[in-house]
Amino acid sequence: MEQERHQEIRRLFQMLEQTVEIAEHAILTETFTDSENRCITQFNKVLARLNDINAVPNGLFDPLQTDATFGEITVACHHLAAYLSEDLSAAANFKGWMTNLLGTQVIKNISYSFEEDKIGDLIRKSIPEFLMETTLDDINETFNVGPTTVVSVKTALGTIDVQTAETNVVSVSIQRTAQLNMDRQAANMLRNLNVTFDRQDQELSIHAAFKDEKRHWRKVANRLDIRFEITVPKRLHQIILQTGGGDISVVNVNGMVQSRTAEGELQFDNITGPILGHTARGNVRLTTCTGDVQVDTLRGDIDVNVNIGGSVNAEASGGNLQCTDVIGEISAETSGGNIQLSGCRGGANVQASGGSIEIENDGPITAKTVGGSIKAAISGQLQDDSILETSGGDITVSLIPEAAVKIDAKSNGGKVISSFPVAIDVKGELQGLVNGGGPLLALRSTGGDIQLKHRND
Repeated sequence: MEQERHQEIRRLFQMLEQTVEIAEHAILTETFTDSENRCITQFNKVLARLNDINAVPNGLFDPLQTDATFGEITVACHHLAAYLSEDLSAAANFKGWMTNLLGTQVIKNISYSFEEDKIGDLIRKSIPEFLMETTLDDINETFNVGPTTVVSVKTALGTIDVQTAETNVVSVSIQRTAQLNMDRQAANMLRNLNVTFDRQDQELSIHAAFKDEKRHWRKVANRLDIRFEITVPKRLHQIILQTGGGDISVVNVNGMVQSRTAEGELQFDNITGPILGHTARGNVRLTTCTGDVQVDTLRGDIDVNVNIGGSVNAEASGGNLQCTDVIGEISAETSGGNIQLSGCRGGANVQASGGSIEIENDGPITAKTVGGSIKAAISGQLQDDSILETSGGDITVSLIPEAAVKIDAKSNGGKVISSFPVAIDVKGELQGLVNGGGPLLALRSTGGDIQLKHRND
Protein backbone atom coordinates (compact mmCIF):
# COMPACT_ATOMS: atom_id res chain seq x y z
CA MET A 1 0.00 0.00 0.00
CA GLU A 2 2.80 2.37 0.92
CA GLN A 3 4.61 1.51 -2.29
CA GLU A 4 1.53 2.42 -4.34
CA ARG A 5 1.29 5.74 -2.48
CA HIS A 6 4.97 6.41 -3.14
CA GLN A 7 4.50 5.69 -6.85
CA GLU A 8 1.52 8.03 -7.04
CA ILE A 9 3.52 10.82 -5.40
CA ARG A 10 6.23 10.27 -8.00
CA ARG A 11 3.68 10.50 -10.82
CA LEU A 12 2.25 13.70 -9.33
CA PHE A 13 5.80 15.06 -9.08
CA GLN A 14 6.28 14.35 -12.79
CA MET A 15 3.06 16.23 -13.56
CA LEU A 16 4.45 19.21 -11.64
CA GLU A 17 7.63 18.94 -13.69
CA GLN A 18 5.63 18.93 -16.92
CA THR A 19 3.57 21.92 -15.77
CA VAL A 20 6.60 23.97 -14.87
CA GLU A 21 8.33 23.11 -18.17
CA ILE A 22 5.35 24.55 -20.03
CA ALA A 23 5.42 27.66 -17.83
CA GLU A 24 9.19 28.08 -18.26
CA HIS A 25 8.94 27.75 -22.02
CA ALA A 26 6.12 30.30 -22.13
CA ILE A 27 8.15 32.77 -20.04
CA LEU A 28 11.23 32.60 -22.22
CA THR A 29 9.58 32.32 -25.64
CA GLU A 30 6.15 33.94 -25.04
CA THR A 31 4.44 30.95 -26.65
CA PHE A 32 1.46 29.06 -25.20
CA THR A 33 -0.38 32.40 -25.05
CA ASP A 34 -3.37 32.41 -22.70
CA SER A 35 -2.67 28.88 -21.45
CA GLU A 36 -2.10 29.98 -17.85
CA ASN A 37 -5.56 28.72 -16.87
CA ARG A 38 -4.70 25.18 -17.93
CA CYS A 39 -1.49 25.20 -15.86
CA ILE A 40 -3.30 26.71 -12.87
CA THR A 41 -6.00 24.04 -13.01
CA GLN A 42 -3.42 21.25 -13.28
CA PHE A 43 -1.38 22.55 -10.35
CA ASN A 44 -4.47 22.88 -8.15
CA LYS A 45 -5.57 19.32 -8.98
CA VAL A 46 -2.11 17.96 -8.10
CA LEU A 47 -2.12 19.89 -4.81
CA ALA A 48 -5.62 18.64 -3.95
CA ARG A 49 -4.60 15.02 -4.58
CA LEU A 50 -1.44 15.39 -2.48
CA ASN A 51 -3.58 16.74 0.36
CA ASP A 52 -5.98 13.79 -0.04
CA ILE A 53 -3.21 11.21 0.40
CA ASN A 54 -1.52 13.23 3.19
CA ALA A 55 1.65 13.75 1.18
CA VAL A 56 1.85 17.39 2.28
CA PRO A 57 0.56 19.05 5.50
CA ASN A 58 -2.91 20.46 5.04
CA GLY A 59 -2.80 24.25 4.60
CA LEU A 60 0.97 24.51 3.99
CA PHE A 61 0.54 25.25 0.27
CA ASP A 62 -2.19 27.51 -1.15
CA PRO A 63 -3.97 26.84 -4.46
CA LEU A 64 -3.12 29.22 -7.28
CA GLN A 65 -5.50 32.09 -7.94
CA THR A 66 -7.33 32.18 -11.27
CA ASP A 67 -5.29 35.20 -12.45
CA ALA A 68 -1.85 33.74 -11.60
CA THR A 69 0.92 34.40 -14.12
CA PHE A 70 3.39 31.90 -15.60
CA GLY A 71 6.01 33.29 -13.21
CA GLU A 72 3.78 32.63 -10.20
CA ILE A 73 2.94 29.15 -11.52
CA THR A 74 6.65 28.37 -11.83
CA VAL A 75 7.48 29.47 -8.29
CA ALA A 76 4.49 27.55 -6.86
CA CYS A 77 5.63 24.37 -8.61
CA HIS A 78 9.16 24.89 -7.30
CA HIS A 79 7.90 25.22 -3.73
CA LEU A 80 5.74 22.11 -3.89
CA ALA A 81 8.37 20.02 -5.68
CA ALA A 82 11.00 21.09 -3.16
CA TYR A 83 8.89 19.67 -0.36
CA LEU A 84 8.31 16.39 -2.21
CA SER A 85 11.93 15.98 -3.31
CA GLU A 86 13.14 14.76 0.10
CA ASP A 87 11.00 11.61 0.07
CA LEU A 88 11.45 10.98 -3.63
CA SER A 89 15.25 11.41 -3.63
CA ALA A 90 14.67 13.76 -6.52
CA ALA A 91 17.12 16.49 -5.56
CA ALA A 92 19.30 15.89 -8.59
CA ASN A 93 16.39 16.12 -11.02
CA PHE A 94 15.04 19.21 -9.29
CA LYS A 95 18.45 20.86 -9.38
CA GLY A 96 18.72 20.26 -13.11
CA TRP A 97 15.17 21.45 -13.58
CA MET A 98 15.94 24.86 -12.03
CA THR A 99 19.31 25.05 -13.80
CA ASN A 100 17.54 24.89 -17.16
CA LEU A 101 15.52 27.96 -16.21
CA LEU A 102 17.95 29.96 -14.10
CA GLY A 103 21.42 29.00 -15.30
CA THR A 104 24.39 27.56 -13.45
CA GLN A 105 24.46 30.42 -10.91
CA VAL A 106 21.55 28.79 -9.09
CA ILE A 107 23.78 25.81 -8.19
CA LYS A 108 26.22 28.09 -6.36
CA ASN A 109 23.48 29.59 -4.22
CA ILE A 110 21.55 26.45 -3.26
CA SER A 111 23.14 24.01 -0.81
CA TYR A 112 21.06 21.04 -1.98
CA SER A 113 18.52 21.48 0.81
CA PHE A 114 15.13 22.58 -0.49
CA GLU A 115 13.25 23.65 2.66
CA GLU A 116 9.88 25.07 1.65
CA ASP A 117 10.39 28.22 3.74
CA LYS A 118 13.66 29.15 1.96
CA ILE A 119 13.27 28.04 -1.63
CA GLY A 120 11.42 31.19 -2.75
CA ASP A 121 14.19 33.51 -1.54
CA LEU A 122 16.86 31.25 -3.02
CA ILE A 123 15.14 31.24 -6.40
CA ARG A 124 14.79 35.03 -6.44
CA LYS A 125 18.44 35.53 -5.45
CA SER A 126 19.56 33.15 -8.19
CA ILE A 127 17.59 34.66 -11.06
CA PRO A 128 19.96 36.20 -13.63
CA GLU A 129 19.80 39.95 -13.96
CA PHE A 130 18.35 39.82 -17.47
CA LEU A 131 15.28 38.07 -16.02
CA MET A 132 14.82 40.35 -13.04
CA GLU A 133 12.86 43.18 -14.60
CA THR A 134 11.52 44.74 -17.75
CA THR A 135 12.51 48.40 -17.98
CA LEU A 136 11.25 50.57 -20.82
CA ASP A 137 13.04 53.71 -21.96
CA ASP A 138 12.18 56.79 -19.89
CA ILE A 139 9.79 59.31 -21.39
CA ASN A 140 11.34 62.79 -21.09
CA GLU A 141 9.68 66.06 -22.11
CA THR A 142 10.18 69.78 -21.31
CA PHE A 143 7.81 72.74 -21.65
CA ASN A 144 8.26 76.48 -21.18
CA VAL A 145 5.62 77.89 -18.81
CA GLY A 146 4.71 81.08 -16.97
CA PRO A 147 3.54 81.79 -13.41
CA THR A 148 -0.14 81.59 -14.44
CA THR A 149 0.17 78.08 -15.85
CA VAL A 150 -1.91 75.17 -14.57
CA VAL A 151 -0.05 71.83 -14.64
CA SER A 152 -2.23 68.71 -14.41
CA VAL A 153 -1.24 65.04 -14.27
CA LYS A 154 -3.75 62.20 -14.48
CA THR A 155 -2.52 58.62 -14.58
CA ALA A 156 -4.18 55.25 -14.16
CA LEU A 157 -1.25 54.10 -12.02
CA GLY A 158 2.00 55.46 -10.70
CA THR A 159 3.84 57.50 -8.11
CA ILE A 160 4.02 61.26 -8.69
CA ASP A 161 6.92 63.31 -7.31
CA VAL A 162 6.93 67.09 -7.87
CA GLN A 163 10.03 69.17 -7.12
CA THR A 164 10.84 72.81 -7.94
CA ALA A 165 13.77 74.69 -9.40
CA GLU A 166 14.74 78.25 -10.35
CA THR A 167 13.46 77.84 -13.88
CA ASN A 168 10.60 78.67 -16.23
CA VAL A 169 10.51 75.12 -17.56
CA VAL A 170 8.44 72.09 -16.59
CA SER A 171 10.54 68.93 -16.94
CA VAL A 172 8.80 65.54 -16.98
CA SER A 173 10.49 62.15 -16.63
CA ILE A 174 8.35 59.00 -16.63
CA GLN A 175 9.98 55.73 -15.59
CA ARG A 176 8.31 52.37 -16.26
CA THR A 177 9.42 49.02 -14.86
CA ALA A 178 7.87 45.57 -14.41
CA GLN A 179 9.35 43.70 -11.46
CA LEU A 180 10.15 40.47 -13.33
CA ASN A 181 10.97 40.05 -16.99
CA MET A 182 9.52 36.54 -16.74
CA ASP A 183 6.18 38.09 -15.78
CA ARG A 184 4.88 38.37 -19.33
CA GLN A 185 1.45 39.65 -18.31
CA ALA A 186 2.89 42.56 -16.31
CA ALA A 187 5.49 43.41 -18.95
CA ASN A 188 2.88 43.49 -21.72
CA MET A 189 0.60 45.65 -19.62
CA LEU A 190 3.48 48.07 -19.01
CA ARG A 191 3.98 48.45 -22.75
CA ASN A 192 0.28 49.30 -23.08
CA LEU A 193 0.55 52.44 -20.94
CA ASN A 194 -0.15 55.32 -23.32
CA VAL A 195 1.14 58.77 -22.27
CA THR A 196 -0.01 61.98 -23.95
CA PHE A 197 0.96 65.63 -23.45
CA ASP A 198 -1.38 68.51 -24.25
CA ARG A 199 -0.23 72.13 -24.09
CA GLN A 200 -2.94 74.77 -24.60
CA ASP A 201 -2.58 78.43 -23.61
CA GLN A 202 -1.93 78.46 -19.86
CA GLU A 203 -2.50 74.75 -19.22
CA LEU A 204 -0.20 71.75 -19.50
CA SER A 205 -1.95 68.38 -19.25
CA ILE A 206 -0.25 65.00 -18.90
CA HIS A 207 -2.46 61.94 -19.27
CA ALA A 208 -1.45 58.28 -18.89
CA ALA A 209 -3.88 55.40 -19.41
CA PHE A 210 -3.69 51.74 -20.37
CA LYS A 211 -4.77 51.19 -23.97
CA ASP A 212 -6.91 48.14 -23.32
CA GLU A 213 -8.93 48.33 -20.11
CA LYS A 214 -10.29 44.83 -20.84
CA ARG A 215 -6.87 43.40 -20.01
CA HIS A 216 -7.53 44.12 -16.32
CA TRP A 217 -4.37 46.04 -15.46
CA ARG A 218 -5.41 46.24 -11.82
CA LYS A 219 -4.62 42.56 -11.39
CA VAL A 220 -0.93 43.23 -12.07
CA ALA A 221 -0.73 46.74 -10.59
CA ASN A 222 1.36 45.62 -7.62
CA ARG A 223 3.93 44.16 -10.01
CA LEU A 224 4.44 47.42 -11.91
CA ASP A 225 6.60 50.38 -10.95
CA ILE A 226 5.62 53.61 -12.72
CA ARG A 227 7.06 56.94 -11.57
CA PHE A 228 6.39 60.50 -12.69
CA GLU A 229 9.27 62.80 -11.70
CA ILE A 230 8.30 66.40 -12.46
CA THR A 231 10.27 69.59 -11.92
CA VAL A 232 8.32 72.86 -12.05
CA PRO A 233 9.02 76.54 -11.40
CA LYS A 234 8.57 77.50 -7.76
CA ARG A 235 5.68 79.76 -8.68
CA LEU A 236 2.72 78.29 -10.53
CA HIS A 237 -0.96 79.09 -10.51
CA GLN A 238 -2.09 75.55 -9.79
CA ILE A 239 -0.93 71.92 -9.81
CA ILE A 240 -3.52 69.15 -10.17
CA LEU A 241 -2.32 65.57 -9.58
CA GLN A 242 -4.36 62.38 -9.78
CA THR A 243 -3.32 58.71 -9.78
CA GLY A 244 -5.29 55.50 -9.58
CA GLY A 245 -2.64 54.02 -7.28
CA GLY A 246 0.63 55.46 -5.98
CA ASP A 247 2.15 58.03 -3.64
CA ILE A 248 2.07 61.77 -4.36
CA SER A 249 4.75 64.15 -3.07
CA VAL A 250 4.93 67.93 -3.68
CA VAL A 251 7.75 70.14 -2.36
CA ASN A 252 8.48 73.90 -2.40
CA VAL A 253 5.59 75.06 -4.57
CA ASN A 254 4.16 78.58 -4.46
CA GLY A 255 0.64 78.03 -5.73
CA MET A 256 -2.45 75.89 -5.28
CA VAL A 257 -1.90 72.13 -5.03
CA GLN A 258 -4.68 69.60 -5.60
CA SER A 259 -3.84 65.88 -5.22
CA ARG A 260 -5.86 62.69 -5.30
CA THR A 261 -4.83 59.02 -5.14
CA ALA A 262 -6.90 55.87 -4.86
CA GLU A 263 -4.19 54.17 -2.81
CA GLY A 264 -1.01 55.80 -1.57
CA GLU A 265 0.61 58.38 0.67
CA LEU A 266 0.23 62.15 0.30
CA GLN A 267 3.11 64.39 1.34
CA PHE A 268 3.29 68.18 1.07
CA ASP A 269 6.32 70.17 2.19
CA ASN A 270 6.77 73.95 2.14
CA ILE A 271 3.70 74.81 0.09
CA THR A 272 2.61 78.45 -0.15
CA GLY A 273 -0.97 78.26 -1.29
CA PRO A 274 -4.15 76.25 -0.73
CA ILE A 275 -3.87 72.44 -0.50
CA LEU A 276 -6.57 69.92 -1.35
CA GLY A 277 -5.68 66.27 -0.84
CA HIS A 278 -7.54 62.97 -0.85
CA THR A 279 -6.39 59.37 -0.52
CA ALA A 280 -8.63 56.35 -0.20
CA ARG A 281 -5.92 54.36 1.55
CA GLY A 282 -2.78 55.99 2.90
CA ASN A 283 -1.34 58.55 5.29
CA VAL A 284 -1.29 62.33 4.74
CA ARG A 285 1.59 64.48 5.96
CA LEU A 286 2.05 68.26 5.65
CA THR A 287 5.08 70.24 6.82
CA THR A 288 5.48 74.04 6.82
CA CYS A 289 2.48 74.90 4.65
CA THR A 290 1.05 78.41 4.81
CA GLY A 291 -2.26 78.23 2.95
CA ASP A 292 -5.65 76.76 3.76
CA VAL A 293 -5.59 72.96 3.97
CA GLN A 294 -8.37 70.49 3.19
CA VAL A 295 -7.30 66.83 3.34
CA ASP A 296 -8.95 63.49 4.00
CA THR A 297 -8.12 59.79 4.06
CA LEU A 298 -10.39 56.77 4.32
CA ARG A 299 -7.70 54.51 5.79
CA GLY A 300 -4.72 56.30 7.23
CA ASP A 301 -3.37 58.96 9.59
CA ILE A 302 -3.12 62.71 9.04
CA ASP A 303 -0.19 64.76 10.37
CA VAL A 304 -0.10 68.55 9.92
CA ASN A 305 3.17 70.02 11.20
CA VAL A 306 3.55 73.81 11.19
CA ASN A 307 0.79 75.64 9.39
CA ILE A 308 1.35 79.40 9.36
CA GLY A 309 -1.89 81.31 9.12
CA GLY A 310 -4.03 78.96 7.06
CA SER A 311 -7.02 76.99 8.26
CA VAL A 312 -6.96 73.18 8.46
CA ASN A 313 -9.89 70.94 7.56
CA ALA A 314 -8.93 67.28 8.04
CA GLU A 315 -10.95 64.06 8.08
CA ALA A 316 -9.76 60.52 8.69
CA SER A 317 -11.92 57.42 8.74
CA GLY A 318 -10.26 55.00 11.13
CA GLY A 319 -6.97 56.88 11.51
CA ASN A 320 -5.32 59.30 13.91
CA LEU A 321 -5.18 63.08 13.45
CA GLN A 322 -2.31 65.23 14.67
CA CYS A 323 -1.76 68.98 14.23
CA THR A 324 1.31 70.82 15.55
CA ASP A 325 1.90 74.59 15.61
CA VAL A 326 -1.15 75.47 13.53
CA ILE A 327 -2.11 79.14 13.73
CA GLY A 328 -5.36 79.00 11.75
CA GLU A 329 -8.64 77.43 12.72
CA ILE A 330 -8.78 73.63 12.84
CA SER A 331 -11.70 71.42 11.90
CA ALA A 332 -10.88 67.74 12.37
CA GLU A 333 -12.89 64.53 12.46
CA THR A 334 -11.96 60.87 12.77
CA SER A 335 -13.87 57.63 13.12
CA GLY A 336 -11.95 55.14 15.25
CA GLY A 337 -8.80 57.20 15.83
CA ASN A 338 -7.37 59.76 18.24
CA ILE A 339 -6.99 63.52 17.79
CA GLN A 340 -4.02 65.48 19.13
CA LEU A 341 -3.44 69.23 18.76
CA SER A 342 -0.18 70.71 20.08
CA GLY A 343 0.85 74.37 20.16
CA CYS A 344 -2.19 75.47 18.14
CA ARG A 345 -3.64 78.98 18.40
CA GLY A 346 -6.60 79.47 16.11
CA GLY A 347 -9.45 77.62 17.73
CA ALA A 348 -10.60 74.08 17.08
CA ASN A 349 -13.72 72.11 16.21
CA VAL A 350 -12.86 68.41 16.55
CA GLN A 351 -14.84 65.19 16.75
CA ALA A 352 -13.82 61.57 17.33
CA SER A 353 -15.74 58.32 17.42
CA GLY A 354 -14.09 55.74 19.64
CA GLY A 355 -10.94 57.75 20.26
CA SER A 356 -9.49 60.28 22.69
CA ILE A 357 -8.86 64.00 22.16
CA GLU A 358 -5.90 66.03 23.42
CA ILE A 359 -5.85 69.77 22.69
CA GLU A 360 -3.36 72.54 23.37
CA ASN A 361 -4.92 75.70 22.02
CA ASP A 362 -5.58 79.33 22.97
CA GLY A 363 -8.73 79.74 20.88
CA PRO A 364 -12.32 78.56 21.39
CA ILE A 365 -12.79 74.79 21.42
CA THR A 366 -15.62 72.48 20.42
CA ALA A 367 -14.59 68.89 21.13
CA LYS A 368 -16.82 65.81 21.12
CA THR A 369 -15.97 62.13 21.37
CA VAL A 370 -17.76 58.87 21.98
CA GLY A 371 -15.86 56.29 24.04
CA GLY A 372 -12.78 58.39 24.73
CA SER A 373 -11.41 61.03 27.08
CA ILE A 374 -10.75 64.73 26.47
CA LYS A 375 -7.76 66.69 27.71
CA ALA A 376 -7.64 70.41 26.90
CA ALA A 377 -4.93 72.92 27.80
CA ILE A 378 -6.10 76.45 26.98
CA SER A 379 -3.06 78.71 26.85
CA GLY A 380 -4.79 82.10 26.70
CA GLN A 381 -7.97 83.95 27.50
CA LEU A 382 -10.99 82.46 25.74
CA GLN A 383 -12.69 84.94 23.41
CA ASP A 384 -15.72 82.80 22.53
CA ASP A 385 -17.80 80.03 24.07
CA SER A 386 -16.36 76.51 24.18
CA ILE A 387 -17.91 73.09 24.73
CA LEU A 388 -16.25 69.75 25.52
CA GLU A 389 -18.41 66.65 25.54
CA THR A 390 -17.72 62.91 25.91
CA SER A 391 -19.63 59.69 26.46
CA GLY A 392 -17.67 57.11 28.43
CA GLY A 393 -14.58 59.15 29.26
CA ASP A 394 -13.09 61.82 31.54
CA ILE A 395 -12.62 65.51 30.82
CA THR A 396 -9.60 67.45 32.08
CA VAL A 397 -9.29 71.19 31.35
CA SER A 398 -6.28 73.35 32.24
CA LEU A 399 -6.67 77.15 32.31
CA ILE A 400 -4.21 79.94 32.99
CA PRO A 401 -4.74 81.26 36.57
CA GLU A 402 -6.11 84.61 35.35
CA ALA A 403 -8.59 83.08 32.89
CA ALA A 404 -12.06 84.65 33.12
CA VAL A 405 -14.80 82.21 32.13
CA LYS A 406 -18.29 81.08 33.02
CA ILE A 407 -18.20 77.40 34.04
CA ASP A 408 -21.06 74.97 33.37
CA ALA A 409 -19.84 71.42 34.11
CA LYS A 410 -22.04 68.34 34.48
CA SER A 411 -21.17 64.67 34.81
CA ASN A 412 -23.69 61.85 34.72
CA GLY A 413 -22.14 59.10 36.82
CA GLY A 414 -18.91 60.88 37.74
CA LYS A 415 -17.64 63.71 39.89
CA VAL A 416 -16.58 67.29 39.16
CA ILE A 417 -13.38 68.70 40.68
CA SER A 418 -12.14 72.31 40.36
CA SER A 419 -8.96 74.12 41.40
CA PHE A 420 -10.81 77.39 40.79
CA PRO A 421 -13.34 78.75 43.30
CA VAL A 422 -16.81 78.55 41.74
CA ALA A 423 -20.05 79.85 43.25
CA ILE A 424 -22.26 76.76 42.78
CA ASP A 425 -20.76 73.35 43.55
CA VAL A 426 -23.14 70.39 43.93
CA LYS A 427 -22.66 66.68 43.39
CA GLY A 428 -21.94 66.01 39.73
CA GLU A 429 -22.32 69.67 38.75
CA LEU A 430 -20.24 72.82 38.85
CA GLN A 431 -21.63 76.19 37.79
CA GLY A 432 -20.39 79.70 38.34
CA LEU A 433 -17.95 82.46 37.40
CA VAL A 434 -14.16 82.27 37.43
CA ASN A 435 -12.28 85.57 37.83
CA GLY A 436 -15.47 87.54 37.32
CA GLY A 437 -16.76 85.51 34.39
CA GLY A 438 -16.34 85.54 30.62
CA PRO A 439 -17.16 83.26 27.68
CA LEU A 440 -19.01 80.04 28.50
CA LEU A 441 -16.95 76.89 29.10
CA ALA A 442 -19.42 73.99 29.00
CA LEU A 443 -18.20 70.51 30.02
CA ARG A 444 -20.34 67.37 29.69
CA SER A 445 -19.42 63.77 30.54
CA THR A 446 -21.43 60.58 30.72
CA GLY A 447 -19.79 57.98 32.93
CA GLY A 448 -16.58 59.95 33.55
CA ASP A 449 -15.09 62.59 35.85
CA ILE A 450 -14.54 66.27 35.07
CA GLN A 451 -11.53 68.16 36.39
CA LEU A 452 -10.79 71.87 36.07
CA LYS A 453 -7.25 72.91 37.08
CA HIS A 454 -4.52 75.55 36.71
CA ARG A 455 -2.08 75.26 33.80
CA ASN A 456 0.87 75.13 36.24
CA ASP A 457 -0.65 72.35 38.41
